[in-house]
Amino acid sequence: MDNTQIKSLITEIRGEQHISPFEEDKVLEGYIKEAEYDINNHVGTEIDFEKDLKARSLLKNYVLYSRFKRLAEFKQLYAGEYANLQADYYKSSDI
Repeated sequence: MDNTQIKSLITEIRGEQHISPFEEDKVLEGYIKEAEYDINNHVGTEIDFEKDLKARSLLKNYVLYSRFKRLAEFKQLYAGEYANLQADYYKSSDI
């Protein structure tokens, strides 16, 4: 994700999650980058979070759980979403 997309996502997350204006954008940016890496790593490909709204929703929920230090709970609750994304992006090999 480029900086423009991240800034747009920060604004969106702030509105949806009612985040205090005192919580710094840099912190939210860090959570977004962690979420992007984690989701892409598990799925096995780079996802366009602007186009794939299911993945975007998962990323925003990752940020929510990260903010409250509940990632273990997030991983448990959203394991099915990760599996669905893996299935959506699966590329068969001819081996």
